[in-house]
Amino acid sequence: MISISTLFSDTFKALKGHWLQAICIFFIYNFSIGIVQAIPGIGGFLSLIVSGPLTIGISVYSLKIINDNFPKAENVLDGFKYNLGNGILAYFILIPVILIVGFILMIIFLAFNFLVYGFLISLFYSQSYEVFISSMDWEALLSPFKVLSFKFGIVEPILLILFIIISFLFSIILPWIIASLPFAMTFFIMAEDTSIDAWDAVQKSWNMMKGYKRKYLILNMLLLITLIPVMLFTFLIGLLWYIPFSFIISGVFYREIKKNSRLIN
Repeated sequence: MISISTLFSDTFKALKGHWLQAICIFFIYNFSIGIVQAIPGIGGFLSLIVSGPLTIGISVYSLKIINDNFPKAENVLDGFKYNLGNGILAYFILIPVILIVGFILMIIFLAFNFLVYGFLISLFYSQSYEVFISSMDWEALLSPFKVLSFKFGIVEPILLILFIIISFLFSIILPWIIASLPFAMTFFIMAEDTSIDAWDAVQKSWNMMKGYKRKYLILNMLLLITLIPVMLFTFLIGLLWYIPFSFIISGVFYREIKKNSRLIN
């Protein structure tokens, strides 16, 4: 049984003594991808080419931190040194699948959220809801965001607005997390086995995540919830710590489900 609290504590233990290096490595990793994407004309295509090998490299680095196996900056380039073609191919396999599934889920989530929003408007702003129903005046649905709605109280409209913003944000972000759940271990698998081909790594991730997708979703939701205060209260500076932590905790998760699969077998 994988405990979320154990995952967090093990990640903090793994990063002890490695924080400064990890912050620098992950900053350079994300900055490099950003620079490639910013190249006019070909940036998008080039980022697809380099993202797979770079993700394998950062996975190698993360696993070395977790295993306290002398992590080095050059580990990030391991994806270019070993099995480069399959590293690129894995990314090309996963991106279309995640995009299609994520987009479908996002439409479903947003539609559900809109129904919930309409229900709340009918409860708290019945006149506006009736105007919308009778004349399809979409502006009537924006009543909570208008200054006049604060005339008879401030707490209720503010809570409603916060709920709407947060729920719609989750509806935009969560579908992509859900779509990627079965394939989340692909690059950790390729980081450990440099000879595995892309399709086998994808299938192995799919099989490894059976029975663990819900737990990994909960983990990602907790990370997503903590991201909001990290960004707000540290003026984005906290992201320097948050980004390596959020990636390495996935590596700890990979180690645990791999350990469990060995015990079962």
